[in-house]
Amino acid sequence: MLGAYVEAEMNNFGCPWGGGVYSREQLEMNIASNDAKIKQLIALANQYPDIVFSTSVGNEACVDWTDHYVPVNRVIHFAREVQQATKQPVTFCENYVPWLGKIKSLAETIDFISIHTYPVWEYKHIHEALAYTRENYEMVAKLYPEKPVVITEAGWSTNSNGRGIDAEHVNEEFQSIYFQDLMEWTDKEGILTCFFEAFDESWKGSPDPLEPEKHWGIFKEDRSPKRVIDSLFYQNL
Repeated sequence: MLGAYVEAEMNNFGCPWGGGVYSREQLEMNIASNDAKIKQLIALANQYPDIVFSTSVGNEACVDWTDHYVPVNRVIHFAREVQQATKQPVTFCENYVPWLGKIKSLAETIDFISIHTYPVWEYKHIHEALAYTRENYEMVAKLYPEKPVVITEAGWSTNSNGRGIDAEHVNEEFQSIYFQDLMEWTDKEGILTCFFEAFDESWKGSPDPLEPEKHWGIFKEDRSPKRVIDSLFYQNL
């Protein structure tokens, strides 16, 4: 999937970490940049049709807490522009909640729906995790019975400083459990799923080394494997 990372075209004063407010000049620059990114998305999709199997016109740009808010009508415009100029199916990657109402008009426009589901961000324990993910998915899928729904982000952090995620809810064992449960369910149901993520990203979030945003990888930053990878390796020996 080839995506265009569209940036803020409106201020979002409700962003909980205060990152959603920009000058008028910056917003105007972002609008021009987004138009250029969509054109680049089209060009690359057409240049590499054997590699690019689908395109996405944005990521988490409509959810209430985003720091890069883009109005729904603009995302619809992006989707239609890409649909008219490429052969690959077009989607938009977003948290499951906006699909339940706020961006229904976008859902009717795109070719398939891409949802993000993170039970641990919603204070769920590992024993509630798969059931909650299934609930998230099924709410969206039932609302759009004629649209394919895929999971483009689902994962489990392995560290937390307690901000946003309870520290006792995250470790390598829980990540391994969630990965195995998620893969078993989605394989059985035939749901295309992307686990978030391959490698820890130390530059994300706050400077705190236990910031949960830094610890979603199934490999550490130095590429050494976490428990989930060890279990997969030994399971297949």
